[in-house]
Amino acid sequence: MWFPPALIDLPNIAPVTLPEADRPSWLFWILMGPCASGWLVAYGLAIYRAKLDKRVGIPVFVVEVNLAWEFTLSLILDQADVQRPINLSWFLVDCFILRQTLAYGWKDYPGMSRRAFRWMVFGVIAWSAVFHIMTTYELKDATGIYTGTGLNVFLSLSFIFMLNRRGSSLGQSMYVALAKGIGSFFAGWTVLVMYPGHHLFIFLFLTVWTIDATYCVLLYRKVREEGRSPWAWNRGPAEVPDAPGGLATGSAPRHGEREHEEAAVRSAASG
Repeated sequence: MWFPPALIDLPNIAPVTLPEADRPSWLFWILMGPCASGWLVAYGLAIYRAKLDKRVGIPVFVVEVNLAWEFTLSLILDQADVQRPINLSWFLVDCFILRQTLAYGWKDYPGMSRRAFRWMVFGVIAWSAVFHIMTTYELKDATGIYTGTGLNVFLSLSFIFMLNRRGSSLGQSMYVALAKGIGSFFAGWTVLVMYPGHHLFIFLFLTVWTIDATYCVLLYRKVREEGRSPWAWNRGPAEVPDAPGGLATGSAPRHGEREHEEAAVRSAASG
């Protein structure tokens, strides 16, 4: 044929069919321990920050997709006996975060009514659950590695989108960003130890680590731009900028609102 030969030939055996690598159990838990701890700390601190700022600390998309993933891989799909209780525990944590999402998440979608926002949240959860079930079944992905790893890229991107949409550090903290980054870092090494011949995972986790590092840098700069310390534990809510589209819906009043409130107080006191 006149067309030049392909640069990369397809493998005789699809990597997706290769079994999990034989590795000592202690190595798995050494890597999985910091992974689970990092995400657990990130969730806990995000819940705390959301209570202070009245804005979600975990992006809405992350909550929707994670909840669907852990629900299907604990109660719907067959998995290893040790994995199902772990997934169910994370699902219960996600249910608590979902409550905060329904209470505060609509503020990131000012053009949408709260009723429409709730429909969107549960609609995405339902769609994600079906997607996880069909993809896991199609690939016979008993550990949910392919769906979990692939979605991790978009979950990490969601934090950058949330920061950009708000134009402030509301609901976010460096401690959450770092804990999330640590969890993803060790999650990547856990997967690479389990499936060393799957080059797709190497590419995906290099992408995730790059995005997580970028988010940490952007959030650090944003908090400094707001004139506050990125490492302050109990810093107050950020001032929300006068962003287009009505995004200035945070819990802290803007400068003009504060001046109007102060003038009203002075007028009442003098009267």
